[in-house]
Amino acid sequence: MLQRRLWVPTILLFPFLYLLGWVLAQPFLFLSFPFSIDSNQVSILGTVFTFCSFLLVLPSWGKLRWKNRHPLFLLGLRSTNFKASLNSSMHGFLWALVFLLCVMTPVFFGPGVKFQGILRISDIANAIILGFGVGFAEELIFRGWLWKELTFLFGPKRGLVFQAMIFSLAHLVSLLKSNLDWIELLALLVGLFLLGLVLSLRRILDKGFLGGCICLHGGLVGLWFYLNAGLIGISDSTPRWMIGPGDVSPNPIGSFISIFCLLLTLFYYRTAFAIAGRPCKGDRSASSKGAIP
Repeated sequence: MLQRRLWVPTILLFPFLYLLGWVLAQPFLFLSFPFSIDSNQVSILGTVFTFCSFLLVLPSWGKLRWKNRHPLFLLGLRSTNFKASLNSSMHGFLWALVFLLCVMTPVFFGPGVKFQGILRISDIANAIILGFGVGFAEELIFRGWLWKELTFLFGPKRGLVFQAMIFSLAHLVSLLKSNLDWIELLALLVGLFLLGLVLSLRRILDKGFLGGCICLHGGLVGLWFYLNAGLIGISDSTPRWMIGPGDVSPNPIGSFISIFCLLLTLFYYRTAFAIAGRPCKGDRSASSKGAIP
């Protein structure tokens, strides 16, 4: 009964916040603006309200649920060592850059891909905003709050695996709208699961700080958006196993090359996952003490 009660807040938090965001966004359908707002824009606004509500709830959640007086350290959002934090963030972005280079190099030598070289300031700005927005939001939710919650319920090692599984399945609704066949869908789910593990690995290597995860995730999203915005052209003749599933906008995370690179990364750093199962004994630095879920 006690374990069941521990589950209830975890399950109900985001449905409640989503409902709250939806309610707060509805009046914007009826207010007068110099420009019209359709239902899709209101839905996006509701998502923004949901995430803002989540940010407001987090400090109290950490203090009451996790009995921690410094929830921002626990979530990996603060560090007492600025230089180490900056290095972690740079390493995360470099991982994203190297990963995309490994994926795209074989693709450029394949059929149907050409370099267009269209550079626009607006595309660069959109790539930065999209990359940081998605990276910050999803990493705070999955590698921050959710990983800690699942560790709280199941322990560190199972919590690590479960958060990667949920991260993958959380994208299922949007993937189902893409008219993919079951092999492509499975490839993307596997790729997302492995990416969830690699992002967890990045946080382990950074001793709990979340900046490296944010820059790795955001770098992948932003750089791929920028590549597709006009820097390269991908034709339908490019094999899906090389570039990833999707006709209009291929997702490279589901390609054979991506899955191989992610597996290789996990194998190379396999011993680092043992850190996730070790309890904190007070010998970590102040910036990371208790920060690893």
